[in-house]
Amino acid sequence: MAKRRVDNRWNDVRTVLASHDSVKLMNLVRDLYVLNQENRNFLNARYLASEDRLGPHKKMIEESIYPDIYSNKPVRISLAKKAISQYTKATNDVAGTLELMVYFVERGTKFTADCGDIDEAFYSSLESMFGRVLDTLKRSAPEVMACFLPRLTAIRDTADGIGWGYHDYLCDALSEAFPIVDEDVDKATTISS
Repeated sequence: MAKRRVDNRWNDVRTVLASHDSVKLMNLVRDLYVLNQENRNFLNARYLASEDRLGPHKKMIEESIYPDIYSNKPVRISLAKKAISQYTKATNDVAGTLELMVYFVERGTKFTADCGDIDEAFYSSLESMFGRVLDTLKRSAPEVMACFLPRLTAIRDTADGIGWGYHDYLCDALSEAFPIVDEDVDKATTISS
């Protein structure tokens, strides 16, 4: 029932917007842009092809999943996930979304490695995101895999010794999705020895 109400309201708003000229529409978008940071991030990601269009989203992830513990800021997984979702909706950029998802897991793993064990819900969120990354990578081009797989193995290695079965999950999920990764790591270790 709620979806129908939203659709009906959007239809009403769309009818009004259709009657506006381009100047009024531009002013409306400007007002939305000024209204809050979330709107600015969305519009910047969608329309500005800058090198740092991931920056605001990474900052949101960083502040949410690796907060300043000395300022008593809480971990807010939902805000970190929201940053990824907003970027995806704004851009439909698979590589950028992958970057944000990997960054989410990297920062979460680093947080627990630096600060100690958190709780089961925290690790479940990291595992879920790691699984999404693996699913996306399996459908990606070889050059995309080559870019992200070393970072995933680094996450797995950093997680060694972390509780709640987190490290075990990372090992199992990575080797199941990409069995060749462990072989390549072993070859690189042998070559460098």
